[in-house]
Amino acid sequence: MAATRASLWFRAIGLFFTQTVIGRALVFLSLPLALLLITYYKPTYEPPIFDAQVHYNEESWKRVSVRAILNGAEELNVPWLLVGSTPNEGTWKLHRSDPQRVIPMLVPGFTREDRDSWFNNAEIRDYIEDEILNRPYHGIGEFFLFDGQVNTPVVKHMVALAVEHRLVLHARSDPNALRQLFELDPSLRIIWAHAGMFTQPETVGRMLGRYRNLWVEISHRGDIAPGGSLDPQWRELMLLHPDRFMLGSGTYSTEYWFQFRTYMSRYRRWLKQLPPNVAEKIAFRNGLDLFGLKYQEPQRQGKR
Repeated sequence: MAATRASLWFRAIGLFFTQTVIGRALVFLSLPLALLLITYYKPTYEPPIFDAQVHYNEESWKRVSVRAILNGAEELNVPWLLVGSTPNEGTWKLHRSDPQRVIPMLVPGFTREDRDSWFNNAEIRDYIEDEILNRPYHGIGEFFLFDGQVNTPVVKHMVALAVEHRLVLHARSDPNALRQLFELDPSLRIIWAHAGMFTQPETVGRMLGRYRNLWVEISHRGDIAPGGSLDPQWRELMLLHPDRFMLGSGTYSTEYWFQFRTYMSRYRRWLKQLPPNVAEKIAFRNGLDLFGLKYQEPQRQGKR
């Protein structure tokens, strides 16, 4: 009965605005106001986001320009891009155009084919050292490294260089490989790409509890906020370790660049479901703290 009354009420309103002179006049007069609001409406993109999972790989160079990427990041209030690309020249294409926004990471490999064998390639061992000595990298990665692949001369040398030069490692790995990396040197600082991709929150929590120098980056983890609602287990983990989570777009291929705006919007939607101080840490402060960067608070009207 209530549904029927509501239906009749909406039908009457529709008839008023479409069939009566006064109703049509009101619609006509409201159009300029609506157009004015649309013209001058500027969405607010808050909080700022530190994107800890950016790639500008060769396949994207012809389809997504450097200027389009940087303009999009600026518009969407993404002031920091942690970039590692294959080949590494993609990272420097971005860095040369905006060195304040782009934080360069060294990918240990020459082509995409190297990602599954780089840890046994002596040529890449020398390449890593040469790049670190000659270019201002902030870290090494994202690299693929799994259980049983850590104990090689290439990886050991990379770890030694990372410790010596205070570089952050960005590893797409399973929990066992992370344990093996920390066994090589407990002082390592590691970002765990995609929070292990398929690793369950219970395991992620145990790893965070055990290793104080481990951070997790959560791009491409649809299980964290399915349908836009933050999963209770992940929310609890973020509240328990608010200083250890980071966001990322994960632009591994061109199609992901076309979804960059969508990713940022989704993050901001579920960040609102966290206490403001926790949301701010995850959005950008954890990334800044890890890489020793400072945040300049935006000037607001009325302040000098």
